[in-house]
Amino acid sequence: MQPRPRHRVALATVLCSALAPCAPAAAATGTGGSSMPEVIAPTAGASGYGEPGERSVVVAPTAMIGEVVHVRGTLPDAARRRIVLQRLDARRGWRNLARSRVHRTERYDIRWRATISGRANLRVVLARRRVSAAAAAPVAFVNVYRPSMATYYGPGLFGNMTSCGQVLTPLLLGVAHRTLRCGARVAILYEGRELIVPVVDRGPFDADYDWDLTQATADALGFTASGAIGYVRVR
Repeated sequence: MQPRPRHRVALATVLCSALAPCAPAAAATGTGGSSMPEVIAPTAGASGYGEPGERSVVVAPTAMIGEVVHVRGTLPDAARRRIVLQRLDARRGWRNLARSRVHRTERYDIRWRATISGRANLRVVLARRRVSAAAAAPVAFVNVYRPSMATYYGPGLFGNMTSCGQVLTPLLLGVAHRTLRCGARVAILYEGRELIVPVVDRGPFDADYDWDLTQATADALGFTASGAIGYVRVR
């Protein structure tokens, strides 16, 4: 699509790419073949430690790169024992991230600064544990997003053909990006809501922004502004 004025509003926003899969529903008429995804409602997450007396690991579902992530939980019969927070690596298996000690209440709180975007599968095990015991440890995940800048577009452009060969309509779900291939999926996070959409167009043409949300994507997320965002590819 050739450069045209974009519709913008002047409030701060956050766009992020999520790793947690959003369950897609049937494609809706006018979406250009893109599946109409389910929007995951905002959640506070990680507000407690789990049930007393039961082994648990609790973490907020989303984070941004550079943020400190609190991993909390309970580990029965392990008061004052040393513990290790681990992340699952697809190639190397479980890798150590941080160490701490269980409180005398059998609760723990380990802090880890997120440095890699994507879905992080986490578990907490005793520092000197048997392999079989570690294998039984519960696993929690957090989706880590990269910061960027975004806006949205649509009004005044509906009916035009996108650079990816789709008709831009009020129901077309997707994002515009300068270089990502057409159809590449991007997970988006906005105010706790997560959504996965494809690249359907080229843009934005304002150097201050890296992403454009279609009107349908913005509406689904309650996105009504332009500004700071976060993103990540879904492979």
